[in-house]
Amino acid sequence: MTADVRHSDGRAPGPLSRRSLLVGGGVLLGGAAVAGGTAALRGRRWDVAVVGAGVTGLSAARNLVDHGRSAVVLEARDRIGGQLYTDHDFSSIPVELGAGLIHGREAYTWELVREAAAETVRVRHGNGAPEPLDTPGPPREDEDAAAYLRRMGVPEERWPPVSIDNEPLHRWSAVWMSEYGLFDWWSVPRENFRVVGGYDRILPPLAHDLDVRLSHVVRRVRWSGRGVTLTAQGPDGTVEVRADRCVVTLPIGVLKAGDVVFDPPLPTGHRDAVESLDRTDALKLVYEFDRPVFPTDEDVLGWDEDSGFVFWCLSREDPEVVVAWAAGENARRLSDLDPDARFADGLAALAEALGEDVPEPVARTTHDWAGDVFSRGAYLFVPPGAHDAPAALGAPLEGVLYFAGEPTTGENTVDGAYAGGYDTTDRLLAEG
Repeated sequence: MTADVRHSDGRAPGPLSRRSLLVGGGVLLGGAAVAGGTAALRGRRWDVAVVGAGVTGLSAARNLVDHGRSAVVLEARDRIGGQLYTDHDFSSIPVELGAGLIHGREAYTWELVREAAAETVRVRHGNGAPEPLDTPGPPREDEDAAAYLRRMGVPEERWPPVSIDNEPLHRWSAVWMSEYGLFDWWSVPRENFRVVGGYDRILPPLAHDLDVRLSHVVRRVRWSGRGVTLTAQGPDGTVEVRADRCVVTLPIGVLKAGDVVFDPPLPTGHRDAVESLDRTDALKLVYEFDRPVFPTDEDVLGWDEDSGFVFWCLSREDPEVVVAWAAGENARRLSDLDPDARFADGLAALAEALGEDVPEPVARTTHDWAGDVFSRGAYLFVPPGAHDAPAALGAPLEGVLYFAGEPTTGENTVDGAYAGGYDTTDRLLAEG
């Protein structure tokens, strides 16, 4: 689900972050400088190696470099951004195949919007926020969220619609949701915004002058109190990267799959944390139409659990582009269908949401995050009994190996990823 906007320690963000202070102090930011070769990796030792060039990895490296540390970022994909993935080729307008929205006016990512001189538009939808839930008693340690709400006497029709963009409540830790205010996240009025020109416009301020090696798939992390050696498969073959420290920003699905081998194996507490956390599936079906299909006064439809989809209108001009979003159980059902049946299912659901027939699209595209081997799922959720797992995974190992991102914070917004990279490297920097 969409997590609330907080630091990893639960603090709500203030109006000014450390990054704003650094930028105000004279850090010059511009276009991204991204490298791809392996030659310059050999025979060098960095202060820190960062695994992954998603928003967490980029913000971690940004913080390190801005504090005078040398850092190299190894990214398996041929692009930066991770699950922030803007497709500029599908249509005449950019289409977000991953993250799409800035949630609220207090998000830290507004700093990047300003630095990129990007334009934003508010996303309109008519659904009012429900009333906060009355839950007078605390949840039990291993209680799932659905059982907890039943025990508190909350009628099911008042339960937050978590499964719209994640898993049903019976799969969630009630303790986690209670501690982080997620039961009432849906009842807090907030505005959502979309970045005109593509969400990836916020990435250049982060990536500027960073040493990012694309298409470098990390296979092994050898670590000890003396440092780390990463073995990666790059465009020119296998390469070893040495550093004093390492920040790992891999998604929980990749960690669970064991695609990266840690040598020696992670301690029991870290392995148990990875095992106990889980990830949801998500699927975006994108349609381009040659005529208007969406209501003129709405940008979002289907914002309830009964529809199985949420629909966004990305463009009202020629062409009109509509996104059908499914998560959790519905995403898995769709993934089992062949592509034509998958798109037909989304189109039928759109017609039902509109209450009228819709024309055949002139083009269509999709991205299945569960089938993406560098993601292996959309984003994380915290099952019953796993509420301590993010903090356990976030504990540094011998002052050398640090995990960062969603698996250590439970937050699955771009804003959470951005803050998480800074939080983790703040700790690294403070430790010397």
